[in-house]
Amino acid sequence: MSNITNRQAQVLAAIVKEYSQTGHPVGSEELLSKLPFRVSSATIRNEMKALEEEDYIHQPHTSAGRVPTDKGYRFFVNKLMRHMELTATEQLRMKRELSRLTSQYMELGRSVSKLLAETSQGAAFALLPASRQGGPESVGVSGLSKIVEQSGSPEEIKDIAEFLDELEEHGAALVKKDLGQVETFIGKEAPLPVKSDFSLVVTRIQTPDGRSGLIGIVGPKRMPYERNVSLLEYVSKLLASGLGAVLIISNFTPALSPPF
Repeated sequence: MSNITNRQAQVLAAIVKEYSQTGHPVGSEELLSKLPFRVSSATIRNEMKALEEEDYIHQPHTSAGRVPTDKGYRFFVNKLMRHMELTATEQLRMKRELSRLTSQYMELGRSVSKLLAETSQGAAFALLPASRQGGPESVGVSGLSKIVEQSGSPEEIKDIAEFLDELEEHGAALVKKDLGQVETFIGKEAPLPVKSDFSLVVTRIQTPDGRSGLIGIVGPKRMPYERNVSLLEYVSKLLASGLGAVLIISNFTPALSPPF
């Protein structure tokens, strides 16, 4: 059960979303136009104080706004986050990109990770099972440059780089775990050596013949969780379908310009 009120929950959701977009601590004045109700900035400050006392947000610097804590992010993901549907244009683009490379299985892992990285604005990875012909796994990582852009800490960047370098080892461990449809690990929750300032969104994929693989996104804790969860859900469904229907669609649908 939550120990915060509905209004405090709405304030927390607004802080998470604003911080995800700007990367800057959020103050009470910024929230005035972001909330679905009208109150004074003093009232918002009181609600923020209550959230801080319960460790949902914290103040990184004196006189600065507030940022979510791991507890705040977890509450947002579990209780407040709404399921985001990808637009028809986004879905079509991903279908076309994946179907274009189904005949080149060895390139599929790299292409899936690149597509996820471009769309999520984070680092992405794919660990796809060996082909039916008994070939090696198809592994791909992409988007480390996006982490560099979003993080100023060399230690954090090094940590993510090492994680991606050892993807096959870490991915094999995750594939064996009883993952749900899409799992979100915030900070220290991750069952892998990832710095506490990052989050991991991951899902196991299964091919039509029962072979298992893994796709995921790793990035700052202020990542857009709704979007990243939806991306992984959708791509995992495409891969599980074998992309047979996708090939038919791509043959009869004119190309669209990428919406991103």
